[in-house]
Amino acid sequence: MPKPDNRADNAERIEDTIQHTLQNVHQTEDFVKANSEHLTDEEISFLKEKNDRRAAAVDSLRSELKEEANYQLRKEH
Repeated sequence: MPKPDNRADNAERIEDTIQHTLQNVHQTEDFVKANSEHLTDEEISFLKEKNDRRAAAVDSLRSELKEEANYQLRKEH
């Protein structure tokens, strides 16, 4: 039998994921700044593209967070 949909902690999990992803973005930016002389152009490009994907993921997660907040409001009323 499938488990019932428990959305009680969805907003918190999404917020945690956003924060973790943003930390990764900042750490990668700091890493590139500190080590750019030791990295190839391809490595720098790869890391920047990875951060671009992370930024897109954060945008998507923020939309999901808004949807979750709206769901919680509807559920309360």
